[in-house]
Amino acid sequence: MNPLLKLRLLDLPYPNRCDCCYERIPYDQLLCPACMEALEAERISYDDWAADQSAQPWDSGAVLYSYRDTARNGILSMKEGDRGFARYAGQKLAETVRKVCDPETLSFVTWVPVTRRRRLSQGYAHAENLGKALAKALDVPTRRDLLTERQGTLRQHDLPSDARSLYAQRFQYSGGSLEGKRILLVDDVLTTGSTLRRCTDLLLEAGAESVSIATACARVREKAAADGQSVP
Repeated sequence: MNPLLKLRLLDLPYPNRCDCCYERIPYDQLLCPACMEALEAERISYDDWAADQSAQPWDSGAVLYSYRDTARNGILSMKEGDRGFARYAGQKLAETVRKVCDPETLSFVTWVPVTRRRRLSQGYAHAENLGKALAKALDVPTRRDLLTERQGTLRQHDLPSDARSLYAQRFQYSGGSLEGKRILLVDDVLTTGSTLRRCTDLLLEAGAESVSIATACARVREKAAADGQSVP
């Protein structure tokens, strides 16, 4: 059967929906036009996050959106296993990555892992879906055999910011030498930077020449237009 015809037929009982608003969209679209427009209004840069931060171990960073509203819906959908936002964000993130580093110099793309049990139970890892979409857009190889996360009862988003550096110790390095490798490390949301800092340190300790990071979203403090007060 023609692949396009198969997609059209599958769209009848299983309609394609936008990951950010769940409205029905054509079978060959990733997100609806309204949400794509809303996401553009939520665009930020890595510098918006880094402005209030101390020096980081990575060479450069790329970020797409502020973690709010439409972008937040996309991230939550991605964590539930939906692929539309991951593919869309991967394509857009590739454009931003190209502005801060040359993809031709990258050895491979990798990502922040989830525990083996969680990946087996879910059948996917959301940062991996984003990382693979980004790597495809950049035409760069991927590796998923370098970092692991130990099993535990706490989830990072349940912890206050000052405890996240302790949580990040759950991540371990499991590969061999990375001497001379230039790596792009991917995660979904950049908050305190603890997880990416830990993973970057592990890759550098294994001999990587450099690590750059890329995330779909970041939590930044923005000026409220109405009263000039800082809000999360």
